[in-house]
Amino acid sequence: MDDLYDPNRNDPTRNDLNGNAPNGRDPDGNEADGTARHGADSRGNTPTGEGPGAAVLPPVPDSVPNSTPERIPSGGPDADRIRIGLWGAPRSGKTTYLTALPLAAMQHQRHHDGGWNISGMTEEANAFLSRGMDLLTRQRAFPEATMGVREMAWSIQGPKRKGKLGLGSRRPGFVLDIQDAAGEVFGDGHPQQAQLVGQLARSHGLIYLFDPLGDAEKATESFNFLQSTLTQLTAQVRNRQGLVDGRLPHYVSVCVAKFDHPDIFRPAVEAGWVTQDTVGAQLPRVPAEQGEKFFEWMCDDFRGANARLVRDALHAYFDRRRISYYATSAVGFRLTPQHVFDYKDYVQPVDVDGTSRLRTSPEPINVLEPLIDLEERIHRDRSRERGLGGRLGGKRR
Repeated sequence: MDDLYDPNRNDPTRNDLNGNAPNGRDPDGNEADGTARHGADSRGNTPTGEGPGAAVLPPVPDSVPNSTPERIPSGGPDADRIRIGLWGAPRSGKTTYLTALPLAAMQHQRHHDGGWNISGMTEEANAFLSRGMDLLTRQRAFPEATMGVREMAWSIQGPKRKGKLGLGSRRPGFVLDIQDAAGEVFGDGHPQQAQLVGQLARSHGLIYLFDPLGDAEKATESFNFLQSTLTQLTAQVRNRQGLVDGRLPHYVSVCVAKFDHPDIFRPAVEAGWVTQDTVGAQLPRVPAEQGEKFFEWMCDDFRGANARLVRDALHAYFDRRRISYYATSAVGFRLTPQHVFDYKDYVQPVDVDGTSRLRTSPEPINVLEPLIDLEERIHRDRSRERGLGGRLGGKRR
């Protein structure tokens, strides 16, 4: 007769009448067929260290390498961030443009009042800046083309500027969000095109690199990588009700790239578009007030055909009043030992063992200026909107 109360009735380690443990295990914790229980040794110890005489596991090393802790990037509130999208067909020079940007910022004070400085918001962004500076100035080499899409954030600080009529002043300082993408990503049907279009849609300004040399080749024809992106970009901005009078709201700096190349520079000189400084390095340039007409000439007379479609597309999708134009070179011209331009010997790149190298330290032309212009126009637009909002708010109260 069973006891009315058996304190071992629910004990999971209690053996049955044959000496076997419940669930078909023997008293040693092995299965009834003699095999050892999975995950336990002959004494019933498990890898977790349970049971008497459990093995001591070795300590787990830190999974984070010993390095300087990185703080959260502090570039001001998101409202102060200016997102700039970098745009262009394959081999139009987007990565070289970015690599030359910090060098152009350092050299800006040679020809203008005050200097600009650029620093990365992350270790990765700082590493890009350092590698790029070393590549252009010490190694005198071009960067490799970007593969896929790369995102970076840079803090850009400028000299203090006086307001209109000398009243007030401000020091331009903003965070630049850059999306550097391979030109192929802009092509119709590319798997990363949607990602890139989304980034461009969130941008406040766009730097569009127009490469007249690449436009002459079918594989890198500018219009092939422009129209598809424009239609998708317009659809995204339209869906969030961001169009302005039916056009994209972005400010755009159109840069005619590779201005230093003889196949572009010489025809521009012969057509009368180029002037030359009379002081300093006596650099040649297309006057700022002639930028738009120079681009028109580049599309109508120099390139023609699809280049005209590029111009027409830009005018159709953007407000023409929000577009500015530049003749740009990321590496500039070769200068004499006296640091003066020489028309009979100005070509900068030279072939060395099958690799394109720079003959002298780069002197970027209109690399920083398009960015400064974008910041000024976006800042002016935001200030006007804030002022209008304040006046309307005052009326409502």
